[in-house]
Amino acid sequence: MHPANPVTSLTKQQLKAIYSGRITNWNEVGGVDAPIVCIMRIGGTQRSLMTEFQENIMDGAPYRTDRKEVNRQADQVVALLQEPYGIIALSPTFTQPGIKTVAIEGFAAEPQLIQSGAYLLSRPLLLVLQAHPPGQVKQFIDFMLSPEGQEFVARKFVLVR
Repeated sequence: MHPANPVTSLTKQQLKAIYSGRITNWNEVGGVDAPIVCIMRIGGTQRSLMTEFQENIMDGAPYRTDRKEVNRQADQVVALLQEPYGIIALSPTFTQPGIKTVAIEGFAAEPQLIQSGAYLLSRPLLLVLQAHPPGQVKQFIDFMLSPEGQEFVARKFVLVR
């Protein structure tokens, strides 16, 4: 969320109500009297973050129709920083100073809670390849799974569970 927003924690049901349009004002979840601006990826793109959110938070319910659609996550960050009453679902890779993460069901968006699955918005990085990858591809996968590779992964992503 925008750092000026006083809300620090939401429940799954509150998030679902916000993103479905049943909750439209921050005062309904303990915030100021201001309309909620949902900044989201363009609908129908089936990006993994939107799919995870749809399954884990929305329980398949449709998204609100008055959302502000922005395609790239980097552009969503820019839009959020300009919108004091905005909210976005954002990969931890794109968090930066000036963006406030919100606890969900009392769990903060901390790496260990994301990795354990306690923070409801978590998803693994998937690397898909053939059963027996050739030379350099196998070397890459072996590196990514090694302690050195996981140290690299930890800079921006959640470690292998």
